[in-house]
Amino acid sequence: MGFLPLLVQRRISRGRLGLAVCAALALGCALPWGAAAQGPQRPNFVVIQVDDQANNTFNPDIMPNTFSWIVDGGTRFENGLAAPPLCCPDRAGVLTGQYPHNNGVFSNEPGYPALLDKHSTLPVWLHRAGYRTALIGKFLNHYADFAGATPAPGFDHWFAFDAHPGYYNYGVSDDGHHLQFGHARKDYSTHVFTAAARSFIGDAAGGRRPFFMWLAYNSPHDSPGAGEMGKRRVHCPPLAPSPPGHPALVPFTHLPLPEDPSFNEADVSDKPPWVSGLTPIDENRTARLTLRYQCTAATMNATDRDIGKLRKELADTGELSKTIVIYLSDNGYYFGEHRLTRGKVLPYEPGLQVPFAVRVPPALRDGAQPGTSVATVSNTDVAPTLLDFAGDPAPCNRAGNCRVLDGRSMRPLLGGPGTFPEDRGVLAEINTQFNGGPFAYEAIRTPDRLYADYGGSNRELYNLDSDPFELDNLAGSPGFVGEQVGLASRLAALAGCSGTVGPTACE
Repeated sequence: MGFLPLLVQRRISRGRLGLAVCAALALGCALPWGAAAQGPQRPNFVVIQVDDQANNTFNPDIMPNTFSWIVDGGTRFENGLAAPPLCCPDRAGVLTGQYPHNNGVFSNEPGYPALLDKHSTLPVWLHRAGYRTALIGKFLNHYADFAGATPAPGFDHWFAFDAHPGYYNYGVSDDGHHLQFGHARKDYSTHVFTAAARSFIGDAAGGRRPFFMWLAYNSPHDSPGAGEMGKRRVHCPPLAPSPPGHPALVPFTHLPLPEDPSFNEADVSDKPPWVSGLTPIDENRTARLTLRYQCTAATMNATDRDIGKLRKELADTGELSKTIVIYLSDNGYYFGEHRLTRGKVLPYEPGLQVPFAVRVPPALRDGAQPGTSVATVSNTDVAPTLLDFAGDPAPCNRAGNCRVLDGRSMRPLLGGPGTFPEDRGVLAEINTQFNGGPFAYEAIRTPDRLYADYGGSNRELYNLDSDPFELDNLAGSPGFVGEQVGLASRLAALAGCSGTVGPTACE
């Protein structure tokens, strides 16, 4: 079941095995992915990012390995946010530590081509500081349309989708060399990317240079093809791999669809027209939602098993105690909340609040790491956090082009020194296509409030303490005028903010 027959079939040039091949065959490949070591040993960084995972599948029953390693051994952020809740803008925030109004990426279209200062990004900064850097999996939307198979700036190793992401029948750029994967079980992209990640770790282990790896799975992104549901059997191609002996069956039909109080909300008349006009969810659509949820759970369970393999690789190579791991999703997803049966763009909690956990090994922190945190953190905080742990390398390129980071280091929340704002507001801003037309909004999410301005008379305000499922829109209510004015003022400042110091600082 290894990759060697696939290698021969694909006729990779000059005897080049590629990372996935090396990992699958345990060859301990030594490929030239970086220059000589620079500076003292610093922590390794592994950022595991998944695509469209809502919190409803982020639990120890579905993901036991992830919880035992990263969540139970680290800090889970109960107010971890995707700012904004859309794939490409979120990933651009990870890459730059900036909000869309400062990095240029407001939407999946045009995606990467809109990114400003493409040569001043997190991998560039870490590479210049002496890190070996790798991107494995999914990068920003339309990167391949812009740059083809060429690795993005700053990455020493590049093993990424070179066209449309998928679980089967997809292409990968392996440092600029095209690899094509088919529909066999061994081609399942989650497994392929995990093999590549393990190979990168194996090669980098024990070296004088620390490493940064951004491992971005396609799972659990929805794809056409979820099929029939029979008794205790679900047909989910191409979402989830099949258990041995059952080529199209997934063992998660016992899971009911989660139905919190916002599911199929009875009264949506207080919401904007794109929600207030939705019809109630009938039994047929509930059945389809249930199937999609079960397939999503199976997909994340498969990912979790591979995350267990990743942990073992770090342990076996002696790198586990030296490696900081961040797990997060690029946005959540809707499963019938507020009558929304799919998507993620709107700033309600199922789309905005995401699985978000960080593990810092004891040797890399000053004090105890709390098991949970209610601080509002987001994707924009990833880059400042890694730079902080790496010794604060300048966020600049060789030409001296530097970014002013909008995010904050999470180190004070992870057993490290410093402070973090208690009532911090995070900005979500979108300018995209929705329901077939232009759609834009700005929203602020604090630890206990969500305020969104869609333009015109469409606004929403929720008290998340008393109304965590966002059933009662308080915008325009006489008793909340003062609070709305205050949040609107904070939102206006955030929409033009830059950095974390000075008169235009982000919160």
